[in-house]
Amino acid sequence: MALPFEGINDIFTNFSLEKILSGDLSLFTWLFSIIIIIAIYSVVIYHFYRYIARRDVFKPSERKHSKAIGLLKYFFMFPFVAMLFFIGFSLIFIFLTDSYEILDILYVTFAIIIAIRITAYYTEDLSKDVAKMLPFAILGVFLIDSSYFSIETVGQRINMLPKNINAIIQFLILIILVEWILRIGLNIKNAIFKKKKETPKASD
Repeated sequence: MALPFEGINDIFTNFSLEKILSGDLSLFTWLFSIIIIIAIYSVVIYHFYRYIARRDVFKPSERKHSKAIGLLKYFFMFPFVAMLFFIGFSLIFIFLTDSYEILDILYVTFAIIIAIRITAYYTEDLSKDVAKMLPFAILGVFLIDSSYFSIETVGQRINMLPKNINAIIQFLILIILVEWILRIGLNIKNAIFKKKKETPKASD
């Protein structure tokens, strides 16, 4: 039966300063590359999920007629933002799953984006948790089993995206409609509560 700390003697037996100094540095080059990739990926995802999880996608305007300007932004600029969200999460799912068909990936992407936007109007903290869950799940899967990803499969799915352009446009339109509904609902809510605050209390 091996005694505790019995292997300590092996440390002194195997220690060799010559081997340490003359070791193969190619492994460290590979590790450094992985570290840089993880860091860059994490920074990109950090900014991406924090942006998509914001209730107010555009910063409130301080100019005159700020409400009208905000409304125009959501009508004319948000479609491009929605397209960015959809493309980003579609690519994440394409890399994440090895079994879903491309149309299934688009369905799931749509569901996730809608869930993120709805929760953003409830609380941004919850929305951030939902938004960052999948991107960092990809990173975990890659670190555990890099063979899970197939560049060939990913390339085939990306090439199939143009064939599903009609479905993509439908999903984008629905995302925009949901955002407008949420925005209008928020404005109605703010207007109601503002009126309640401004209503003077009846004198005794």
